[in-house]
This record gives sequence, C-alpha cells and structure tokens, in this order.
Amino acid sequence: MPEIKEEITSLLTPLLDQHQAFLIDVVVRNERGGKLVQVFLDTDIGVTIEQCAEISRELAEEMDRKSVIETSYRLDVSSPGIDKPLRLLRQYNKNIGRRFKVTYEKAGAKATIIGTLSKIEADLLTFAPDKGEPVTIRFSEIVESKEELPW
Repeated sequence: MPEIKEEITSLLTPLLDQHQAFLIDVVVRNERGGKLVQVFLDTDIGVTIEQCAEISRELAEEMDRKSVIETSYRLDVSSPGIDKPLRLLRQYNKNIGRRFKVTYEKAGAKATIIGTLSKIEADLLTFAPDKGEPVTIRFSEIVESKEELPW
C-alpha cells in the first residue's frame, strides 16, 4: 500500500497548492470490501468543510481517472482534528496561545511539559507552563505534541 499512498500524495500536490492547503498525512488501510483512504490536511488559517469537500471530489475524480485503487474504496478528507498530534512545524503557527502537552527528548532523556505555546522563532518553540520558567524546544526534539483541552 505504500505505492498507493505515494500515488495519492502526488495527485494531491497540485490540488492542495490550488486550495492553499498542505498535507498532514495520507492513511490507506483495508476495510471490509475495499480500502479506506484518509487524507488529513490543513491550511495556515484553518481548513473548512467546503474545502475538504471540494478537494475530496477533485481527488476522487483523479484517483478514478488514473485507477489508483482497483477495488472499491471510501475516501475521507478532513482536518486532523484536535485529538491528533501536530506533525509539522507549520501547524504550530496558528496555535500560538493554546495549551499543549509536549513530550520531547533532549540529550537522550525524555521529558514532558504542559504549557501554552507562547512563541515560535525559526524551529524553536517556547512553551510557558502554569508555574516555572518557559521552556524552549527545538521542533526536531518533539516526540509528540497534542493540544490540551480545557475540560
């Protein structure tokens, strides 16, 4: 299935450029009677349902035209959702001021911080915990980062 994922990604590139969106992930897995294709995307200001629907229609047309998947398939195009970890540095820009639980690795040791994303400079992200000093983490050191919900 890596070939299918690569082909879908290549079909998505011009569509996403046209809609000023960027790709977070493509997941292809078997499901009863065919395949499930999940496309997670975002924009710098947040993706709308209308954008997802339009990209889904355009992608399905291209996939069918090129016979990317020979069996039946279900295509879901959406934003990653608040419960998904952030995967790209670009995703953090619109999340300044939000609280995150960040697991990171420095000098071979893992640590976790819960704090508000207060600043981004190049690939350095600064998180301010409720108590204590702000912590600056290089993006490449982040193992997992999820938004902390207020409830």
